[in-house]
Parts: sequence; structure tokens; C-alpha cells
Amino acid sequence: MAAQLKEIVDRLNAEPFNCDLSLVGFDEKDPFELMEILKKVLTFLDPKHDVDLREEKPDAMYQRIAEFLQILGYQCSFDREFQEGLMAGDKNTIHPILYWLLNHLELLRKRAYLAKFCMNLEVPEEFLREEQVFSTHQHYKELQSQFKATHSHVEQERQGRMNPADLQREVQQLDAEREQLAQKIQLLKAKTERDEGFAQLLQVTSMLRKEQEEEARLAEKLAEQKYQLEQLYIERSARLREMREAQMNEGEGSAEAMLKMLSTEVIKGREALQRVRREAEDKMDRLREMDSALSEPPVTKMDIDSLENEIQAMQNEMQSLDEKLNEQNQDSRLAVYKQQANLVAKKKEAVLKDKKTIEDERDILSKELSIKEREYEEMKGHKYMKRDDFKNYAAALRDKSAKFKRLKAELAELRQELAELEKTEQSLKEKDPTPLGLVETEQMLEKASVEKSQVDRAKGKTLDEISAIVQKINTQLKEKKNKLAPQIKALRSIRQNFQQVEVKYLEKKGQYDQAKTFVDAELSKVSTDVKQLEQDVQDSEQNYFELNMQLITAESKLQRANFETRCLRKEEGARHSEEFATLSDQYAAEISKLDEQCRELRKDQKVVKESHEDNLKQKRAFVQLEQLMQIKFKVAKQELQNLAEGRYGGIGASRTVMDASTAGVERLVIE
Repeated sequence: MAAQLKEIVDRLNAEPFNCDLSLVGFDEKDPFELMEILKKVLTFLDPKHDVDLREEKPDAMYQRIAEFLQILGYQCSFDREFQEGLMAGDKNTIHPILYWLLNHLELLRKRAYLAKFCMNLEVPEEFLREEQVFSTHQHYKELQSQFKATHSHVEQERQGRMNPADLQREVQQLDAEREQLAQKIQLLKAKTERDEGFAQLLQVTSMLRKEQEEEARLAEKLAEQKYQLEQLYIERSARLREMREAQMNEGEGSAEAMLKMLSTEVIKGREALQRVRREAEDKMDRLREMDSALSEPPVTKMDIDSLENEIQAMQNEMQSLDEKLNEQNQDSRLAVYKQQANLVAKKKEAVLKDKKTIEDERDILSKELSIKEREYEEMKGHKYMKRDDFKNYAAALRDKSAKFKRLKAELAELRQELAELEKTEQSLKEKDPTPLGLVETEQMLEKASVEKSQVDRAKGKTLDEISAIVQKINTQLKEKKNKLAPQIKALRSIRQNFQQVEVKYLEKKGQYDQAKTFVDAELSKVSTDVKQLEQDVQDSEQNYFELNMQLITAESKLQRANFETRCLRKEEGARHSEEFATLSDQYAAEISKLDEQCRELRKDQKVVKESHEDNLKQKRAFVQLEQLMQIKFKVAKQELQNLAEGRYGGIGASRTVMDASTAGVERLVIE
């Protein structure tokens, strides 16, 4: 523990903290001071931790520090005890954190910088279903990968660069080596001036060195091309396997698999194209920067001094302008205008705020209106009619209005007649209260009123029936419209989706046909090559086995011929058998024996011919005996020829003897 505290104090006293602490003073620090030291270290790693601990809430402080430590990779349980210790500034919690941070300061600083851009942002799955959120998330991933590639490139460039002082020392060392090499070359030239073949030897060695360098370069290029071919073979094999799997499937599954595979290939191609374009743009920008840097004249000490003088002059001019501006602002007459300008700016801000609130209210009301319209459409049907429905509705309305006008005209005529009759009755009553025929007139009037009431009831009933029918028809139309409205909407969306899918299907089908044609051509070509190679392998194997057998036979004959040569030379330990010294002796004995047998057989043949000419069985025995003699003769002749071929060039005399013996045997057979 003491060594850990000493390490912490030493690190804090060094750059960049310079805390000037002692071991006892650091151990006596209260919790708040320990948290201030921890804040100082965290601020060095990430400036966002430069906050006032007095104003920050403990929960927010723990959340901030714990998240940062998790990002940096601090190994801890982050449980309740750790939370309480960190919030309280406990030594047992703060000291291990400080020790770990100070021992890995530069690495953690780099990790904190990269964490801002490389930490994955977790987005819920339901949010990614929206197209805009998904496209934004994909763009975020692309930018993240681009940042990683750029950062790795920058790190490589930084590692590749050297300190100017180191470069200068290396240049001086190379100059010294160059001088030494020049001196050595002069000495070698002085030594080799008298040698006549040295120039030719030097030319040959230089050509050898060039050829070795060319060979090394070709070997590297060959290795690179082999690696590329292996990668291409792996890629094409995977593609061929996928195509075969897609062809083995049946029904819609094959088309779906093919479309999925093609979409995957298109996505890979697009990603590769974007990556290549991005790399090409980066390289072109780098090339332009290098060209511009090379085209510019070299910067000298005089140029740097002139630029520093210009900067100093600009700063002096800025300072003088600020002083003039302050002097002019001290004028009392400008205070009124400044005050008015401030009031106008405040009024403008207030008006803009009011405008913004009104616009927000307008948006809220428009949203509520759209919601209400949707609710009304769900309850009462669609708000608007089609043109055909509106025409039918207008025609029905015109028929109803015409019928209503006709009935209204009839009602007006009847009311007019009733009014005339009432006037007539009133006038008659005034003239003669009991006129003649009053009873008949009253009866007629009663009858007319009864008929009128019947007609009115019939008209009212007819109107009620018509209105009921119209209302029923309207209700049925609304119900059917309400039932058909979602289906029509779904049908429209399905039609649009069908058109889009059909266009994609035709496009993908064309790509599939083209890819299939290409793959079939490649497959037929590869199968033809494979068959040709298999035939070549089979022929080569057959030739190999034939040559191997011939080689074994030739080696056997050569060994036998060599052994026969040794036997003829009568070398020590070289003897064909116990009875014969050489194979030639054995063959000569066999030939003489066969000659003797031939003579005896001819004698037997002569005896048989003389005594038993008519015996068929003896003739067959004679034929078999003659065939046996011929076979034995052929075998002996073949053995003599083999022996002669094996000993050709070593024993010419034996070859002559065997030829003579063979000729004698043939002559005997002919006789």
C-alpha cells in the first residue's frame, strides 16, 4: 500500500500535474480534496470532467465518473459499495482508481479520445424500423468506420515520421558512410587498374546483382499474385457453392435465395466501390498536398522571420483598432442610440418568441385536426366521394327534388282550393245563414275533406316511405363504403407494392439470367479443363507405369549381363552355378543336349513313319512331339538373344559363339 501511495505521489508531482505533494500530505487529504485530485486527472484525460464538484449532484457525479471508468476499461464490480465509496470520497476507493489511471495515463488518454467516436450507440429495434432512423444509423456506422480507417492511417504516418534531429543525425551518418565508400572505391580502382579482366568481372558481378534483385522482385510479385489467386479462388468457390445450393432448391425458395444472394453481392459491391472511391479520394488529396508542398519553394529562416513580423504587425494593428473603438464608444451621445438598439433587439426577440409559440400552436392544432378527421373517417366513412359516386348521388338528389317540387305544387293547389272554399262558405254564411242546399254543400265539403285527408295521408305515407328508402339506401351506401374503404386503401398500397416488386423482380431476373449465363459458361469451361487434366493425368500415370516396368526389366537384364561379364572374366566369387561357370556354358550344354534330343527324335520319327504310317494316334503324337521341339528351340533362342543383348559391347566372342550355335540349331530344325 505504501509503494502504491508513493507511486501515486510521484506521478502527481511530475508533468503535467505538478501538484508538489508529499506522501504524508497526500495521505492526510480529506475526501473533497481527493475528489479534486481525481477530477484533475480525469480532466487531463477528457476536458468534459472539468466541472464544479460543489454544484454537481452526487448521483450525477457518480454516473459521469462510473461511465467514464467503464469506457476506459477499469476492472471493478461497480456495486453499491463502490458507489457509496466514490460519492463519499473514500480513500480505499479513490486510491486504486488514481493508481490505475496514473500508471496508464497516455494509453487511457488515447482511449478516451477514441471512445467519443468509436463507442457503439445502441438503438432499440423498434426505432430502427423507421426508414429515416435506419438511414441515419447506417450513415453513423459509415462515419465511424471512416474515422477508424483515418485514425489508423494517421497513426501509421506518425509512426513512420522521424524527429528532425534524428533525421539530421542519420543524414550525417550516411554522408560519412558515403565518403568512406568513395575512398574504398578509389583504393579498389587503384589496385585493379593493372588487372585486365577486372572490368569484365565487374560487369558480370553488376549484372548478377541486378538479376538477383530482379529475381527477388519477381518472387515477391509471384507470392502476391498467388495470394490474390487464392483469394479469388476462395471467393469464386463460395459463389459457385451458393449458386449450386440455390439451383438445388425448388419453388419460390430458389428465387428468394437467388434474390437474397444477388442483393448481398450488390451491397458488397457498393461497399467495395465506396471504400475504393474513398481511398482513391484520400490518396488524391494526399497527392495534391504533396504536389503543392513540393511545388512551393523551401521555407527558410528569412521567410519565418518575415511571417512572424507580419503577425506582430497585425496584432499591433488589431490592438490600435480596439483602442480606437473603445475611445469612440466612450462618447455620451451614443448611449441613447445604444439603448434604443437594445430595446429594439429585445422587442425583436420577444416577437420572434411569440411567432414561434403561435407556429407551435398552429402545428398542434393541425395535428389535432388531422386526428379528428381520421376519427370522423373511421366513424362516418371517407370524407370525400369519388366522381362516379358523386354523379349518382347528384342524379338521385335531382329526382328527389323534382318529386318534392311536384308534390309541393299539388299541395299548394289543394290549399288554394281549400282557401277558396272557405271564403265561399264564409260569404254564403254572411248572405244567408241557412241557404238552400246548405246540407248538400256541407256533405260535399265533408266528403271532399275526407278525400283530402285520405290523399294527404297517402301523400305523407308515400313521402315517409320515400324518405325511409332514401335513408336506408344512404345507410347501406355508408356501411358498404366504410367496409370497402380499408380494403380499397389496402388494395392501393398492395398495387403500389406490386408495381415496385414487379419492377425489382424484372430487374433482378435480368441480372439473374445474365449471371446464370456467365456462370454456366464458366462452369462448362472449368469442367472441360478438368476432364482434359484428368485425361492427361491418366495418360501420364500409364506412361509412368510402363516406363517403370521397362526400367525394372532393363535393370534386371543389366544386372544379369554384368554378372555374366564377371563370370566370363573369372573374377573371384563370380560363378553362375556349381555345375557351370557361366550362363553361356549352361546354354551351350543345353543346346548340345537339345541337339542330341533332336537327333534321337528324328530317328524315332523315321522309325514311326516306316512302321506305323496309318496310325492316327501316332501321327498326333508325332505332331505334338514336333511342336514341343519347336517350343524348346524358340525358348533357347530367346534366352540366347536376351543374354546377347545384356552383354552387348562386353563379350563379343560369346555373341559370335551363340549366333553360330543358333544357326546350327536352326539348320538342324530345317533338315
